[in-house]
Amino acid sequence: MRASRAAVVAAGMLIGAVVAAADAPTRGPEGDRPAPSSASASLGPTPPPTELGALPPSHPEEVAAWMPEARRCSRRSTGGRFCDGPRRIPAPHGEAAELAERLGLGTQRFVDHFLGHRAPEEVLRAVPGEARRDLLWPVPEGFMGRGFGYVRRARLRHRLHKGVDIPAARGSLVRAANDGLVVYADNGVRGYGNLVVVLHPDDTRTHYAHLRAAVVFAGQAVRRGQPLGQVGRTGMTRAPHLHFEWRRGAIARNPRRRFVGRPSFEEERQLQLAAQRRREASTRRLLEARARAERRRADRDG
Repeated sequence: MRASRAAVVAAGMLIGAVVAAADAPTRGPEGDRPAPSSASASLGPTPPPTELGALPPSHPEEVAAWMPEARRCSRRSTGGRFCDGPRRIPAPHGEAAELAERLGLGTQRFVDHFLGHRAPEEVLRAVPGEARRDLLWPVPEGFMGRGFGYVRRARLRHRLHKGVDIPAARGSLVRAANDGLVVYADNGVRGYGNLVVVLHPDDTRTHYAHLRAAVVFAGQAVRRGQPLGQVGRTGMTRAPHLHFEWRRGAIARNPRRRFVGRPSFEEERQLQLAAQRRREASTRRLLEARARAERRRADRDG
């Protein structure tokens, strides 16, 4: 168990240096965590990931080329502005890019339709791996924040929160919850920032939003536990975290009871304390910067 945890920490260090930054408001670990069934059912012969091209890189520094930057800024319904960028998505290439073009994956037209409908049969046939009932915890160094459901406050309390938020330091590893095919990787879905959507063999989908950077693009096959990108704060968010959604078909479901590999109660408590220290350090830096600016203004006026 200790060796497994050490391997996870090493992967988190590889995916990017921890950046001291503000985190989302913390909540305590949410009650009991019944262990979901780990049984998996094969849906018949499917091509292994290697048949769809080489495995993606595990770190942004390994990405050969990036898609052109697109920031796409908008106004919040509650006031203020947010930006779905900067876009940090690898430029498609090779056999995976050819597959995506043949199936129409990764485009704005595709994702607009896909979010509200079942996956086309020809796309499902291209999904490798096997269906599973459980979900690998997607951020090894993250803890449970805002949950699924009508959990927002004030003017947004009527709006369904379609996933769970997992606060973590900016740059922390984000990994695939299960085997599947990347069907979308871009920042064109309003509010989600840099977003990766993975389709699984049983037409369930997992969404990974607000990424600082992705290391996969549409058409690539991914394995359970494989790096997808880094925790960030792109899109409609005020602090670094992963917004994770699990959908059965197009319907968002609560993923909480399906997670395996989630940090223990004590580990989550330590992660929360680390997040609190980052917030406090960020607040101190902000106050110091304001004080310096005020002193410069006073010197100019004097």
